[in-house]
Amino acid sequence: MMKYISFYIAYKYLRSKKSSRFTSIISKSSVIGISLGISAIIVVMSIMNGFHSEMRDKILSMVSHIIVTEENYTLKNWDKLKFKIDKNKLVANSAPYVEGQAMISFGGNVHGIQVKGIIPEYEKNVTSLSDNIIEGDFNNVGLKPYQISIGIDLAKKMNLSIGDKITLVIPRANTTLIGIVPRLKRFEVGSIFKFGMQQYDKNLVFIDIYEAQTLYDMGNNVTGLRLKLNDLFKAKKVSNSINSYPNTDYIVIDWTMMNKNFFNALKMEKTMLMLLMFLIVLVATFNIISSLFMVVSEKKTDIAILKTIGMNSKNIMYIFILQGAFLGVTGIILGLGIGLLISLNLDYIVAFIEYILGHSLINSDVYMISTVPVKVEVKDLLYVSIISFIFALIAAVYPAIKASKTKPAEVLKGN
Repeated sequence: MMKYISFYIAYKYLRSKKSSRFTSIISKSSVIGISLGISAIIVVMSIMNGFHSEMRDKILSMVSHIIVTEENYTLKNWDKLKFKIDKNKLVANSAPYVEGQAMISFGGNVHGIQVKGIIPEYEKNVTSLSDNIIEGDFNNVGLKPYQISIGIDLAKKMNLSIGDKITLVIPRANTTLIGIVPRLKRFEVGSIFKFGMQQYDKNLVFIDIYEAQTLYDMGNNVTGLRLKLNDLFKAKKVSNSINSYPNTDYIVIDWTMMNKNFFNALKMEKTMLMLLMFLIVLVATFNIISSLFMVVSEKKTDIAILKTIGMNSKNIMYIFILQGAFLGVTGIILGLGIGLLISLNLDYIVAFIEYILGHSLINSDVYMISTVPVKVEVKDLLYVSIISFIFALIAAVYPAIKASKTKPAEVLKGN
């Protein structure tokens, strides 16, 4: 019964019009501070989630979800393995590839590159390469002899265009009558792609897989198989399945291992940002302490009377802890509402700001995105709400203890 009375009194104190104007301002400022802090956290976390998701999808659209190879990165009997893997319901598609290093030479310019030999028919099912062709025809690789697909940044650096003839210098030696000479091969630029990441657009080229096998002395072997999954988060399960094949010694590398440092850095960045943003909420909760101390000071007589009629110290504490909880919950609800409103309409807000400023806020050449990606995750909303509520409760504890130690005789005697 007393708990319900404590709840009612806490609510009445918050609604009381007899509180001093300064106390009311402090209470409102604590709610505003918490709500602004929470809304800032939600907006920042939503942008970070969206950015991470965009980056992950961009990277995985080129490097695939799983790579299967063998010792020395030479996979034998790849066609039989592909047939077996493709029967796995978790695997959407797979494609063989040959990988090697080379130098590209044109017009006196030389640049180091990574060469990937592919089968276009298979490649378009595991990467987004065919969707990112901006000039030429991706299918030229494989249909016409010695065609090469290059990135936009490499094309600009080397001043290349469709139809130009380039020379690939392969780190293999040919022994001839005049001695040992480097292996050279002429290719024609058949297509240009733009992926949006310099590491690919400047340093990666694609040629026909059979031509790559010849250049790198692979015979009928390939470097490995690249797998695209129906659900990228099932990568571990598929990897374990392939590793369990009998009489095999495959090296299976999933996307979390291929880009482990990068994804760990993104995760750490998000964690640090969240901690910094929570400091805003923590500072805002100090206003709850100030507000409750002032309420305790104003309501000393009420507390003394309540104790006189039989309310114990524990229930007195409940009154002020509940007040802190009310302030915290109000701030949390407002913060969630404001944060979600901004996050879900961020594209319009950014577009309006860009219109006012007259220029884009996001440089796609730097950030690899042209719009602000937003992804609201329910778990983030829960974390923010729970931690903020705990902060509010902790902030209310000391004033509540102070109130519970009020001595009725001294207070009433003073009045």
